[in-house]
Amino acid sequence: METLTKKQIANFFGTKPEDLGPSFDSLYKTLDMTYRVVDGKERDNLILDILDKIDNDKQKIGAPERTGVWFDGWDENLKDFRSSLTTDSIVPKFIRPDNIIRLGGQFVEPSNKFFERDYAKLLQFFAYHKYITEDIKNVYEFGCGSGFNLINLSTTNKDLNLYGSDFVQSSVDLVNEMGSHYDLNLTSKLFNMIEPDYEYEIRENSCVFTHGAIEQLAGNFKNFINFLVAKKPKICFHLEPTVEVYDKNSLFDYLQIKFHLKRGYTTGLLPYLRDLEKQGKIKDFYCKRVEFGSKFMEGYTLMSWRPK
Repeated sequence: METLTKKQIANFFGTKPEDLGPSFDSLYKTLDMTYRVVDGKERDNLILDILDKIDNDKQKIGAPERTGVWFDGWDENLKDFRSSLTTDSIVPKFIRPDNIIRLGGQFVEPSNKFFERDYAKLLQFFAYHKYITEDIKNVYEFGCGSGFNLINLSTTNKDLNLYGSDFVQSSVDLVNEMGSHYDLNLTSKLFNMIEPDYEYEIRENSCVFTHGAIEQLAGNFKNFINFLVAKKPKICFHLEPTVEVYDKNSLFDYLQIKFHLKRGYTTGLLPYLRDLEKQGKIKDFYCKRVEFGSKFMEGYTLMSWRPK
């Protein structure tokens, strides 16, 4: 068994251990970070399983029927929350326990069956510490789903004004009910990222973020990014799968590319943001592959930028 250290995580995140933030440190101390590397014949069999899954996968990102799937998914979380009134009830159902994960270019099996959920939370806490500085008073998450990320953020700073949005009503209802139940400055509205409503207000001193939301737009993200450029928040960051950071000459990455493209997840966000920077429309663009993900792909590339 090996143990994932703070120094290793900081290196994956592109920072120093002392700059991970207090919320990261508090959570890290509670977690079992041991794991074993999947190799040899077991790794060969895993790769065969992944290829079989890709070949037989029927899901298409952005297909019309996916609207109903998302409504039903967040509605399930909403019903669970109304029944239990606990934050455990809002963990997205697609974050499954006991999975093999990708870490540092290897397939690994963590001892903690909820490792992906917990490690993603560590990454969130780092991003919040890095980007939501003292001058930020308002934070907007577009495609907020169950509100899982916003609830995590509220534990780091209860004085923030938090705004969620999603394209299905069950998500909006869930986030609004949580804001009321926990007495937070947390509200949500319907918002279509493909056809953004320019009447939607983004207040001064704001941070905007997405986490696995642009991936679901099947490449139709330019209107949304242009909307953010026009609205001029202080900072934007994204945690999204980004096919352009993979190495097509690596088998490990080739599998991710194949899965990403077969599903139809968004491509082109990274080069589009780079082009906007070259055009002088945004500044301080940053991109970091954090080398972590599920069995099928790394869904957590970190990108950030500021409107000019």
